[in-house]
Amino acid sequence: IVLGHVLDKHGLKMSKHKGNVVDPFEVLDNQGADACRWHFYTASAPWLPTRFSQEDVAETQRKFLSTLWNVYSFYVLYAEIDKFNPNDYKDFVSNNVMDKWIVSKLNTLIKDVENHLDNYGITQAALEIQDFVDELSNWYVRRNRSRYWAQEMTDDKIGAYVTLYNVLVTLSKVAAPFIPFMTEQIYQSLVLSINKDAEESVHLCKWPKYDESVIDKKLESEMELAIDIVRLGRSARNGANIKNRQPLCEMLISTKALPHYYGDIVKDELNVKKVEFGADLSKYVDFEIKPNLPVLGKTYGKLIPKIRKEISSMDQMKLAQTVKGGDNVKITVDGTEIELNSANLLVTMQGLKGFAFAGHGEIGIVLETTITPELKEEGYLREILSKVQNIRKESNFEVADKVKLYVSKNEKLMNVVKKFENTIKKETLATDIIYK
Repeated sequence: IVLGHVLDKHGLKMSKHKGNVVDPFEVLDNQGADACRWHFYTASAPWLPTRFSQEDVAETQRKFLSTLWNVYSFYVLYAEIDKFNPNDYKDFVSNNVMDKWIVSKLNTLIKDVENHLDNYGITQAALEIQDFVDELSNWYVRRNRSRYWAQEMTDDKIGAYVTLYNVLVTLSKVAAPFIPFMTEQIYQSLVLSINKDAEESVHLCKWPKYDESVIDKKLESEMELAIDIVRLGRSARNGANIKNRQPLCEMLISTKALPHYYGDIVKDELNVKKVEFGADLSKYVDFEIKPNLPVLGKTYGKLIPKIRKEISSMDQMKLAQTVKGGDNVKITVDGTEIELNSANLLVTMQGLKGFAFAGHGEIGIVLETTITPELKEEGYLREILSKVQNIRKESNFEVADKVKLYVSKNEKLMNVVKKFENTIKKETLATDIIYK
C-alpha cells in the first residue's frame, strides 16, 4: 500500500516556502491522537491525497469522537444515579423493538467491519463505525431517553441499560484498532471497574464475534424507512418555517404502511397527532415537470412539443419521485425511445396552501400546516419546557435536582403554565410553581 500525499486545507502541497506546513505535534496536543488518526481513516482512501489542518481534525473530533463520548457519558450518568450494575443482569434479554434493532445493527457492524478490514478497506470500515455511532446517539439513545428516566427499575428500564452497556463494550472492541485511547478509557471504566477478571486492556481482548441469529434485516429495513420518513418530515417543517416543538394535526405518507410501532415513532419524532400511510399526495402537491431545453433540445429539438405532451399525460407524482430518486423513465415519441432523468428534466414540487411537502426517491410526505388554537397552546407548553430545561442546564443543576419555578408579568404565559401545571412539574422536576 502506497500512501498519498498529505496536503494543506486548500489541497496544496505543504512547504516551508509557502508557509502552509501544519505542525502535527500541535494538532496532537490540541485535538488528540485519536482525532488525528480518525481524520486520516475517514477523509479519503489511504492511497489518495488527504487534506490536513487543525480545523479538519477538530471537525472530525466534533462529529465522531464527541458523539461517541457523549453516549458513553449518558450511560455513566444515569447508571450511577440508579446504581445500575450490569453484572446483576448478565442473562437478561430485552424484547423491546429498539433494543433488538440496535443489537441487530451492532452485529451487522461487526460483520461488515471485519470483512472490510480483511480486504484492506480501512476507510469503509471506519465510515461504517461512524454511521453506527451516529445512529446510536441520534436515534437509539435519543428515542429511549424516557426509559432511563423512569422512576422504577422495570424490565423495560433494565433492558435499556443492559442493551446500551453491551453495545458500548462491544463497540469499544470494534473501534479499538482505530481510536485506541478513547476505547481504552471506555473499556477501563465500563468493564475493569466492575470485573477484575476481565482482560486488563481492550487491546488484549479478542475481536468480537457477530451473531447471525440476532441480525434482523427486515427490522433494520423498517427502521431505516422510519428514519427516512422522519428526515423528510423535518425537511418539510424547515421549508414551512415551523419548529418541531409546534404540534401539527396530520402527516400523509406515500409509502406503504409500516407496523403500528413505527407510526408511533414518526408521530412522536415529528410532533404530529395523526399519520396516514399509503396516501395519495397528488391532491396536496403542486407539480411542474418540464424538459430541460438546453439538454433535451440538443438531441430532440423537433420533438420537444410532443415530449411535453407525453410528460403531462404521465402520473406526475410517480414521474417526479422516480426522477428525483435518480432513476430513469423511458418514453417513446414518434417511434423514438427517449430516456428521461434528472439531467434532462426540470422538476419542481411544493405543497399547496396549508400543506408542506418533502420527497426523496419513492417516498413523499405532506404535513398539514394549519395551526389551531389548541395546537398553538401545546406549542407554547413545549417552548416553556425547553426554556426551563435550558435554564437548569445553564445553572449547572444536576439531573435529579428539584427546583421551584417562578412565573410573572405575562398573562398568556401564566395561563398556559396554570393549564399544564402538573405536566410542567413532572417534566422539569419542579416541586412548586409560584405565580407573581
